[in-house]
Amino acid sequence: MRRTREVLALATALGVLSAGLCFANIPDPSLSDVPNVVGSPQGTLPYTVTVVGSQGPVDTALVEIVFDAAADALVCWCTGQAHPVISGVTNAAGQVTFFIEAGGCVDPARLGSTVAEVYANGILLNSVGLTSPDAVDGTGNLPTDGGYATGGVCTVGLSDATFHTGPISSGTYEFCSDMDSDLGVALADAVLLTTPISSGETCSE
Repeated sequence: MRRTREVLALATALGVLSAGLCFANIPDPSLSDVPNVVGSPQGTLPYTVTVVGSQGPVDTALVEIVFDAAADALVCWCTGQAHPVISGVTNAAGQVTFFIEAGGCVDPARLGSTVAEVYANGILLNSVGLTSPDAVDGTGNLPTDGGYATGGVCTVGLSDATFHTGPISSGTYEFCSDMDSDLGVALADAVLLTTPISSGETCSE
């Protein structure tokens, strides 16, 4: 009788565990929305990750943006901004919005390696790059160019306005001007760039 009770207890425990696993809403990279990271010197531009599983949006998922060491060293991080790992928790809609204080555009294609990976509950959702209104330094160099220098200050200035004007006015694709990650450069990107450029957003590294 005791043996029977032990077997039944084990079967019940396994059944509960199995049911829990079956009903767990696991983040699915193919269903989730993870655009390129957006930063600005004063963190005025929102960056939203949406985590979705087979059962819909994943609530209270831990989202981590993990920057590769080489890319992390190139970003113009504002004083006080956490890095190389930036984390947050999703809401009931499966979304978490970050306001990242940083400058410099780091394009994976230009870097030739991974810039950042975005995880939800430890599951890799996407590998992404970093865009920012403060794309270049005062002389027009990107972080992936030789000679990039910030002087200890992340600033959206004339050199950035000049950099972004060409792609936006011509509609030519430029990773560093694609602020909404839609694989195009158009009016929506110009709108996102307007305030940081006109206000001359700045911060200290």
